[in-house]
Amino acid sequence: MTPIYSISLSLAVIALLTLSMPVHASKIDDRIESSAKQSHVFKTYLKDDDIKIQSREGIVTLTGIVSEESHKFLARETVAGLPGSELSTTD
Repeated sequence: MTPIYSISLSLAVIALLTLSMPVHASKIDDRIESSAKQSHVFKTYLKDDDIKIQSREGIVTLTGIVSEESHKFLARETVAGLPGSELSTTD
């Protein structure tokens, strides 16, 4: 393999990996948000609360208003248990 071909091939692989990472992260974030919203806890116990779920690169932020203090715990624990998620807390 010539050095120029080797460098070109390496650059092409790096470019493909770099371009595919945001799409992959975006798919994971979409899945995390959807899974939380469709979970039994959110659909049953938190359905009347105003909770927004935002995930960026697997870091999940919950914002909103809950009717009971215990609902904060339910929301946090539900999201923390989702694969690929890490909960950002500021309380």
